[in-house]
Amino acid sequence: MKCVVVKPVWMLLLTGLISILGGRAQQRKDSGPVYFTGTASGLYMEFNEVTVARMGLTVMRKGKADTDYIPVGKTTRPTSSADFHRRMSEAVDLFPGYSLPALELTDSLWQVWNGEDAASLLGARSPIIHLALGLGFLDTGVVTSQTYLYQFVSETDGAHFESERVIYERTLPLFSPMKSTVVDAGESRPHLEWQSDRANGAMQFDVWRRISGSSADFEKLLTPSGMVVNAKGDSLTYLVTDTTALSGVRYDYYLSGRDVFGNPGNPSDTVTLQVGGRRNIEAAFNVQTQAVDNGIRLYWEPLEQRYALQNIVILRSAVYDGGYETIATVPVTDTAYIDPDVLGGKNYYYQLLIQGEANFSQASPRVSGIYQGIVKLLPPQNLEGKDTHEGGRLSWYYADTTNLRGFYVYRTLSTTLPLEQVSGLLPPTAGLNTYIDSAQLAADGHAYYTVAAVSTTQSLSPPADIIEVLRTGKSEAVRLTAPSQLRPLWLTDTTVSITWLDLLARSDKVMAYRIYRKDAEEGEFEEKAWLETDMNEVVDTLSSGKQRWYTIRSVDASGALSAPSPVVAIASQYHRPLPPGNVRLVVSDDGIVVNWDTDGESSKIHSYRIYRALVNGGTETIAEVESTGEQLGYMDKAVKSGNRYYYYVSSIDEHGIESDVSEEVSITMP
Repeated sequence: MKCVVVKPVWMLLLTGLISILGGRAQQRKDSGPVYFTGTASGLYMEFNEVTVARMGLTVMRKGKADTDYIPVGKTTRPTSSADFHRRMSEAVDLFPGYSLPALELTDSLWQVWNGEDAASLLGARSPIIHLALGLGFLDTGVVTSQTYLYQFVSETDGAHFESERVIYERTLPLFSPMKSTVVDAGESRPHLEWQSDRANGAMQFDVWRRISGSSADFEKLLTPSGMVVNAKGDSLTYLVTDTTALSGVRYDYYLSGRDVFGNPGNPSDTVTLQVGGRRNIEAAFNVQTQAVDNGIRLYWEPLEQRYALQNIVILRSAVYDGGYETIATVPVTDTAYIDPDVLGGKNYYYQLLIQGEANFSQASPRVSGIYQGIVKLLPPQNLEGKDTHEGGRLSWYYADTTNLRGFYVYRTLSTTLPLEQVSGLLPPTAGLNTYIDSAQLAADGHAYYTVAAVSTTQSLSPPADIIEVLRTGKSEAVRLTAPSQLRPLWLTDTTVSITWLDLLARSDKVMAYRIYRKDAEEGEFEEKAWLETDMNEVVDTLSSGKQRWYTIRSVDASGALSAPSPVVAIASQYHRPLPPGNVRLVVSDDGIVVNWDTDGESSKIHSYRIYRALVNGGTETIAEVESTGEQLGYMDKAVKSGNRYYYYVSSIDEHGIESDVSEEVSITMP
């Protein structure tokens, strides 16, 4: 069992984690003399200059209903180390997660404050230290969502400065993602670890837990926890040991980060484990298939070598719903397997199981593969061309050279003429590939090119996008490239990020991008761009039920535009319902009664679907029951004595969206 290192917040601040708090999560505004942070206790303000703290300030506030500034408090400098320690003891209860520093540490801080390095304490970002030194002030008399102006008057010479308008709302920091790295069920005490980048990591965190599969909410867990910095100093590890877990019970866990003021930020991913001495095993991830010359190739992400993994078990079936049999067992270090025992034109379905010390992982998602005797390749990407003294120089990218034999280049001198092959087989290179068309020197004018990949079975990929090149000494050798590879990614339920291939890094002509959007499927985009940016990403907000269409154009230094990118349509996300919980079976004289509990939101559920399976048979849907309350049931009369039956239930909401299935339960009919 690993030892959990518990460090108070003030100790972390003074032993190397200061740099975490200088970034986006803390929302510091270094450009002004004062910056504000909304906390649970009030509006906290902090000053950026040592001289301001030493002179002392009267803090004046003016709200919406006030005609003039009203004094709300003062900042004064401590007179001694003892006075400094007393002030910290008064402030320590205002922010969660802090403990009072020892007198020895207080003396050390006091010496720094009165020395040449006093400005170094500006970076400590501890509200306890700053309040005690007069570098900070907490206004507890503010009202949520109200706007205020502040004026700060010097106690020594009467000089003053004012703030911009400030709205009091609790700050919601955004930390680096916390991803689980260790999920150890342990003999009696589970141990879990998450990891994030140090540059914007959470300074504090809360642990949340619930019984897995239940409808209960997550509860905050008081258990030994802490964090450590790795040897390189670039990442944080968050450590948790659950001393209250019960053996044999399955739990869900996640972390919620907090900043130095106690404001909660984004959560970690959720992990599941069952206490009792068996290690949880990660399922195989991103399993895919590919038709190759000698069969169907399966490949997957490399496994993280945790604990004592034994093997990877590969299963195959001719039908999707059942009949899976083991066809191979391969080492856990493998990332690919070729199934040679296949028939041309027939579909096969595959799953992977990871074998551990005493149990197996969950089965991977089922994937299908079909052997066609040929290899299907993707088209070359990012084809570009320009005129050079040697001829037309083409370049393109190709990432995966597996089963790739080379490339053919095609050219035409007019859009009305067909493309003709102008190159022999060009050997492939992983990444950037190039070709110079020396025949381009023969005449002026336009040339149009495309490139196709060639497989090891001489099959061709779809061609790349056709590009146009102006030939022999023209001042504008290449038309501006349009953005491509637009990819939307939902950041939250209502916030979507759209990224595309960064042409600024590949072309000296592209200077910016113009983003166009519209709310209706029909009609043209407005002539005026919605946004112009030099980043290859844009973030937009879509409310529930909203749909928008986007297209992007490249812009050069003169303002000339490329052709529009492919249009991408984005609809607001919709959450699948939760599966029913606590499915249980009872044998009666007439059959088997299946009962279950709802997820507490039965008003949103239209019906429940019941599935049944036999040991050696496929799975079938046996009923669909309308939602009528918080506990439901169904009588299965089509059962036979002596058979063992397996059941699971799913929820279907008012939009016809089906949830995942519940945990499987089984019973034998006497």
